[in-house]
Amino acid sequence: MKKGIMRFNITKGKQNRLFLKIFACFLSLLIPIIIIGASEYVYSISMMKNQFNERITTNLEAAANTVDLYIKTTQETGVNFLYDETVRRLLMPKDTQSLEVMSELWRLPRILQRNENILSNFTDSTFVYIDQQDVYVSAGVNNFHSFFTNMYKYEKYDTSFWVNKRNSKTSIELLPVSKVTQEKNYLKQVVPIVMINRIQNENAVMVVNISVDAIDRTLKGNAVFDSTRFVVLDGEQQVIYDEKGYAGSLGATADWMDAFEESGIAKEMDLDGKRYMIAHIKSDLYGWQYYSFTPLSEFNRNTVSILQMTVLLCIVLIVMGIIFSYIFSIRIYNPIRNIRDIIALKSDLGHADSPDNKDSLGDGIAHTASNEFEIIKLGIDRLSNSHQQYKVKYDKHTSEYVEYSLLFLLKGHTLNQEEILRGTLQADFGFNRAGFICCAIHFDFKEAFYRDIQDTDRIYVIGGIKKIIWELLSRQLPSYVLEHRQNLFVGLVNMNEAQETELLYEAFNRMLGIFEYDIRMYYDITIGIGNYYVNVNDIGASFNEAMTALGKRNKEHRFQIVDSSLMSIKNHYQYSLYDEQKILNYLKMGDEAALRVLVEEIVENNARRSMSHEHVGQLFKKMYVTGVRFLAEKGHKVASLELEPELTRFTDPAFESSLLATPQLQEVIQRFYAQIIETTKPQKGQKSGNLVSLIEKYIQEHYTQDLGLEQIADEMGVSVKYVSRIFKDKTDVYLTDYINQVRIDKAKELLTQTDMRVNDIAASIGIHSRTTFLRVFKKVEGVSPNEYRTLYKKTD
Repeated sequence: MKKGIMRFNITKGKQNRLFLKIFACFLSLLIPIIIIGASEYVYSISMMKNQFNERITTNLEAAANTVDLYIKTTQETGVNFLYDETVRRLLMPKDTQSLEVMSELWRLPRILQRNENILSNFTDSTFVYIDQQDVYVSAGVNNFHSFFTNMYKYEKYDTSFWVNKRNSKTSIELLPVSKVTQEKNYLKQVVPIVMINRIQNENAVMVVNISVDAIDRTLKGNAVFDSTRFVVLDGEQQVIYDEKGYAGSLGATADWMDAFEESGIAKEMDLDGKRYMIAHIKSDLYGWQYYSFTPLSEFNRNTVSILQMTVLLCIVLIVMGIIFSYIFSIRIYNPIRNIRDIIALKSDLGHADSPDNKDSLGDGIAHTASNEFEIIKLGIDRLSNSHQQYKVKYDKHTSEYVEYSLLFLLKGHTLNQEEILRGTLQADFGFNRAGFICCAIHFDFKEAFYRDIQDTDRIYVIGGIKKIIWELLSRQLPSYVLEHRQNLFVGLVNMNEAQETELLYEAFNRMLGIFEYDIRMYYDITIGIGNYYVNVNDIGASFNEAMTALGKRNKEHRFQIVDSSLMSIKNHYQYSLYDEQKILNYLKMGDEAALRVLVEEIVENNARRSMSHEHVGQLFKKMYVTGVRFLAEKGHKVASLELEPELTRFTDPAFESSLLATPQLQEVIQRFYAQIIETTKPQKGQKSGNLVSLIEKYIQEHYTQDLGLEQIADEMGVSVKYVSRIFKDKTDVYLTDYINQVRIDKAKELLTQTDMRVNDIAASIGIHSRTTFLRVFKKVEGVSPNEYRTLYKKTD
């Protein structure tokens, strides 16, 4: 009894210490809050200042883009006016106007007024003239000299300036800002945009005046703070807008303006004893430079309240942390105490029942563990080991296993443990229904696709198509989609009965709606649907039926669905010994024309019998074997032919399930027989050469053209898959990456050695989209083309 009492007291003391340890551990979690609170002040200042800089820079950039857009719209409107048929018919020198023209001159002010209404928010006035006698405005016609001396007088541009402007060879020109006096008492500032066009053998001059007040409204409308002020300079460093006189004279601005070498940055500076955050944006379109001046006091006002909130939040978190630490410590402590008591009790019982038993549960763990936490750790380790065993079993059902198994079935093989695949499909993809149907979706890409879609971007387009097909099928029934061959997607659909095939038609009709525009422009879509099967190992049969349905498509239709259940499919082919002997005879005679006619007859006879897709492959494989036998008799091997990489598909176990259509296979066999005839002629050697070198040379010579993998493969006389694989194996570089590198290297030469525009450079290297060129250039070089050109000039 005394021994039992002593053990209880010892256990109780350990439990009290355990509670304190747990409580101390929870309290230690509050230390990071104290550290964060101490460092939050410095961190908040830094982060908020960066956000402050980004915000004012972003808003200045938005305002600059808006001004550029207004000016661009103004130019386009003016050019449209000068190309208007009515304007070109009526606008002529006054001395050459006929009575008929004079009677219709009232139309010109009307058209000008219509243009001014379009640009009314940004422009001050618009006028046009073609001689030194009349100036046309929206209100009517004015005398040339009277208009520029009284009605609309420019401070910088006198009447002689506008007379000489008719002889200018510049079609569009932005003049420096100038003050304008209207009717001798109204003063404003405008930026004249001058557009000159040849009309009836005379230069017509149209002038649209951009209001500086409108620029002011645009800048302030995009400002973050009301206290922000702006300075705008044109491409010649002439002041366009400076409300507060920050710019002053050009010499006075040199000190702070030199600090802004790049566009899109903000810096702190002192001006007139006051601290400002100055942001700078330079327009790429017109070369205008925009500066915003925001007092730093705006930033300080925003930080005070946030810092106060941060300190208050830290205090609240600490108080709440102490309370929750106490609560959680008690809740954790009680189960641990119960577990410890149970282990101690089991240990006592074990010793009482069997004094010599040293391996009882409580005694064993008590001796193994140094404290209560070790006891819990040992229990968690046991659970972890159990979970790991389960995870090993689950890892067998990965997506890689599903992909491999389906490809295995599509090749016509069978699985010994089909229940594993069925279970994986059920667990990961929701295949809870009884049977399966295979759908084969084939995309026949047209020339426009390879012309409009950049060659290096096509892989992403194909990936997007696969995602769309999968999403549409999954909306109707549980589905799994894989890319089986180039341009061919296979969909495995789970359903309870064959009648549910109607749901597939709904999904494919939705796909027609999504791809309707692309079908008209870029590709044909054919969908073959196999029959319904319950057995997993019959998936290959359903796929073969779907492929057979594809082979029966009507090539005149851009989008079609062919259901194999509506067809009568023959599962054998006709290729007699007589046919084989005739082929051998023509090969011996070297009669290529007769061979072509004979092969066409054999293929046509079998096609009329609705032969299955699988047996189409077997027929051509049989004709291939005939050619191989003939070569062997002549002492040659298939490996000696130039066509050998393409012929390897006939020996591929997956050949009979491939997507090679009858015309493609027929063409390969014809070429195979033609090369046999050429090879077996006397004194004919084998061609040799480095395929990778030929590919690199072809790309170097044709980088300005479309370089899709199909185009390169056709030029080399091999398959797309082979040319891509052999290039990667030999050079350790993807073929698309090599094409991009060659083009970008040529672009770098043009950027550093010429003054060509970026758009022209992109077109000259075979990339016809400016957006694609900028993305590819930055991906390869890390900077934009303009930045690269600027850096090169600085280095030079």
